[in-house]
Amino acid sequence: MPLLEITPHPPNGFPVPQICDPVTDSLDEMLLTAWMNKPGPKAWVRPWRAKFKHNVEATWSKIRTLIQHVVGKDTSTNLIISTPQQDNTFTTECNPPPWHFLILGLSQEATTFLVNLQVISTPEIMVFMLPFIQPTPTFLCTLENFTLPDSPESNTIVTNIVKHAIQSDDLIPDFIRGLDPNPDMLPTLINLIHITSIHIASNVTRKHTLWNVYCSYTPTFLTLEKHFLWCCLICNLHFCSKDHGMGIVHLGKKQFRCMGCKSLDHPTGLCPFPVILGWLGPKPQLVASLPAQLTSTPKPTRGCSSTRGGRGAPCGRPSRGGPCH
Repeated sequence: MPLLEITPHPPNGFPVPQICDPVTDSLDEMLLTAWMNKPGPKAWVRPWRAKFKHNVEATWSKIRTLIQHVVGKDTSTNLIISTPQQDNTFTTECNPPPWHFLILGLSQEATTFLVNLQVISTPEIMVFMLPFIQPTPTFLCTLENFTLPDSPESNTIVTNIVKHAIQSDDLIPDFIRGLDPNPDMLPTLINLIHITSIHIASNVTRKHTLWNVYCSYTPTFLTLEKHFLWCCLICNLHFCSKDHGMGIVHLGKKQFRCMGCKSLDHPTGLCPFPVILGWLGPKPQLVASLPAQLTSTPKPTRGCSSTRGGRGAPCGRPSRGGPCH
């Protein structure tokens, strides 16, 4: 088998796509049940710019060849790449789910090795590897409308505004206590809230700053479903400041959706993967100067109580929060 050229692992690791949708989103229910019941080690693989199509033979073949190269032909004798099938859920997405193929038939060692690679980028195909139990994202929401420049000092100010809004809320403490009675849990979560700014084009002549909100601590009780509820509560807070205006959550048609990595915390034109040193996948697209609504893929929001397809959309109730900070 010929040598395989792949993008080397960056010194600080690959960026982690903030996938806030279940990997089983829009997957046929009967197929999902069958997949859940399959024995042995399992993992998910998602191609770059994934899009559900009924005829995916070419993509399937590339994924299979790639994994055989990576783990070795002898190790992959029993390799199975199961192809997703879509349910009847209506969607207006340009690149609709399901996006993930199921990998099975490998040893636990080989499966763990693949998952630990995270990203495999080659001239032929680029894929993301995920464990079968989907990791909980750290991304919570994106804020806009603050009258602040793009700077580390502004990030600190927005961080404090978000922390103050969470501390002043009346529902979030009960929500967290219902998951973990430890009185230190909520202060720990609040303390690990952090902000990164993102500078995007409003139009061809003007740019503006938005702020992504993350919590770097994801306790074991914060499952993907509970994470959606956690996001719901935060998205309905009142992010007000005495000096810098009222922050609002970037939602609905404004919601980012990178078409490449599927992350919700940046538009396609600002995807961090194509600018990685030694990147062998698709090159950066020249879309950074376009309006955000042209570089992201909007999705219809779904109820946050859904166990399949709930995307962390905010609950339909008025904003809450304490006095301006």
